[in-house]
Amino acid sequence: MLRFRYWIFLIVFIYTSKLMAKHNAVFLCYGKIPVEEITNYEYVILEASHYSASEIAILKQHNQFLLAYISLGEFNKYTSFYDKAKNHKLPGMNKNWNSFYLDLSKQTLHEVLLEDVKEKILMKGFHGLFLDNIDNYCSFGEQKKQQHYLISLLQSIRKKFPTIHLMQNAGSEILDITNKLINSVAFESVITNYNFAKGIYRLRNEENYKEKTSYLKTIQEKYTLPFIIIEYAERKKDARKIVRKLKKYDWHLFIGQIDLQNKPFFK
Repeated sequence: MLRFRYWIFLIVFIYTSKLMAKHNAVFLCYGKIPVEEITNYEYVILEASHYSASEIAILKQHNQFLLAYISLGEFNKYTSFYDKAKNHKLPGMNKNWNSFYLDLSKQTLHEVLLEDVKEKILMKGFHGLFLDNIDNYCSFGEQKKQQHYLISLLQSIRKKFPTIHLMQNAGSEILDITNKLINSVAFESVITNYNFAKGIYRLRNEENYKEKTSYLKTIQEKYTLPFIIIEYAERKKDARKIVRKLKKYDWHLFIGQIDLQNKPFFK
């Protein structure tokens, strides 16, 4: 009986370790975190302005891909290029994040963004970029009429920095074009569905999340890109549910709080 229990324990331990290894493969935070607390991740996504070039060099020694956050769709008063971009915005704003929509039809804005990329890549030393708000340029996005300007900007980034790692966040609708320009792709809230109006963390119902996972599996097979899933939760039991529901997929997983300002913690 003891031998049987031992083997059961060993199997469970190995299985759980594999799940958690996938879960711990991604670190995502836009707040300032001590560099010694960020180690042994495959993908680390950070706000570049919080870190010096020497800190980036240390992080690169202990993690595989170090990616700097940049939004290609929106900006706010905290954005590094705010002063240069504030006259290049479209009407309206994203009230969830108090951010303005970029007007990519202006070539001068492309130059501003390319200069910002240069700062993050060549001067700070990041391996690449986490490209946010790409879905803004898809069918239901606020900037859908500017999709071709986005593609032009992505092509310019790839041409100017041919060896960097580009991770696209969402925007599966345009992967037919962008898959040739990027190295990996992230998707948010496959299992979870945060309510911004009420500030409530929620899980999607089974039918909804199965539809989403099935769709992602289909496009992953089509494009053969590494997939990163970003989910939001505040309770341990919800985080465990997320890991369990995604266990059969070969996807890297990050679970954190919605503001992404601290290391993840769960009640």
